[in-house]
Amino acid sequence: MTTTSPSWGMSRLRATCVHSFLALALGAAPNIAMGAEPQPTLQETFETHIPHNWSVASYRFTHPAFDTDWSKENLRVSSGLHLSLTPQSGHKNRFVAASLRHKERTHFGRYEVTMRPARGAGIVTGFFTYTGPYYDTRHDEIDIEFLGQDTTRLHVAWFVDGVRHNRFISLGFDAATKPRTYAFEWHADRLRWFAEDRLLFEVTEHDAPLPKEPSYLFANLWAVDESLSVWAGHAPTGTSAQAFVGKITFAPFDRPIARGVTPNAPTRLALARPKRP
Repeated sequence: MTTTSPSWGMSRLRATCVHSFLALALGAAPNIAMGAEPQPTLQETFETHIPHNWSVASYRFTHPAFDTDWSKENLRVSSGLHLSLTPQSGHKNRFVAASLRHKERTHFGRYEVTMRPARGAGIVTGFFTYTGPYYDTRHDEIDIEFLGQDTTRLHVAWFVDGVRHNRFISLGFDAATKPRTYAFEWHADRLRWFAEDRLLFEVTEHDAPLPKEPSYLFANLWAVDESLSVWAGHAPTGTSAQAFVGKITFAPFDRPIARGVTPNAPTRLALARPKRP
């Protein structure tokens, strides 16, 4: 684990000023103009190694929302990604965990992950897109998150110019029992979240502002600082946790991955602004 300035990092539930700080940790990736350049199509199963177009975080992380440093040692590759959170001593943060980022920006399309989130109070497993001031853009973000204190619910969130919108969606099952497939679709005029190809939630541009900026794709496991315990709980000292990511795919809408979506009535956005936990 290095102690030099981080080349990239995570974004999560936090105030706009916190996001600006965090953007400094989100990476030294080049500014990639989307323009007419084709977007990458991703179909990663991580069988034996991390592909060259992904970066794994490894550094001490000083941030008021996190009780977590990052280490490559906490990401093992064997027929998928095995992310671990482990206790540590002698450092400001009580835990060390795993995070990775795709090196190229992506935009409108379908983002999908097969994962088993970690259980445990104060622990978050995430799959999300992010961009912000470090990349010379506004802060836009789209999240799939599992809070380990209750893995029967999916936390969906989206940020537009640093302003957060979010919802908790009951799944009807415990996501931590086995790997399942989750997805979000990023359209120009709407966002849609899925679990096992079942549409859970949809928000349109008529309901709320939507992200527009091309972004970077992340997956991570981390423990929250005590200041976020109302939202996610508090991880006791000595806690360990594991999450699994079996597959990550991204397909622009002009190159879709064939699938059938179970039709049902998705949860629609209530127009009242959610309160920050």
